[in-house]
Amino acid sequence: MKPFRFRLEKVLHIRQRESVLAKNALAQARLRSRQAVAFLETARTERAASEQALLAKRQKRMITYEWILSAQMHDALVEREKQAQAALRAAREEEARRRELLAEAERREKVLDKLKERQAEEHRYQLEAYEQAQIDEMAQNIFREGGGRR
Repeated sequence: MKPFRFRLEKVLHIRQRESVLAKNALAQARLRSRQAVAFLETARTERAASEQALLAKRQKRMITYEWILSAQMHDALVEREKQAQAALRAAREEEARRRELLAEAERREKVLDKLKERQAEEHRYQLEAYEQAQIDEMAQNIFREGGGRR
């Protein structure tokens, strides 16, 4: 009897490769999320420091030009913080999407793995039945030829 051969082996390898690529993409998305968190923390820290500096400057006398520059710089930092929050939201959405793609890729791979296992089990069952039939046939031949009695 022929040895077991899974006919969809190449498809299984492709699905395994897709799973690996999905894992790598998820890892990159997680890295971008961590970078976005760090960027947001930096933006928050700078905005808070600007707020404190602006409050300190309010206590002193400032000319209008200094006030306008300080306010513009603070507004720019507030806008940077908003951009950092938007970048973080986008990075987390991308991470969630990549996680779903990984789950789908792993599910598709698992389906083929189970199919391969079932077919291998069926092949083992058929092989055992074939071997048992061969043994039975040899026993019958020996018995017919009188080899069983001495």
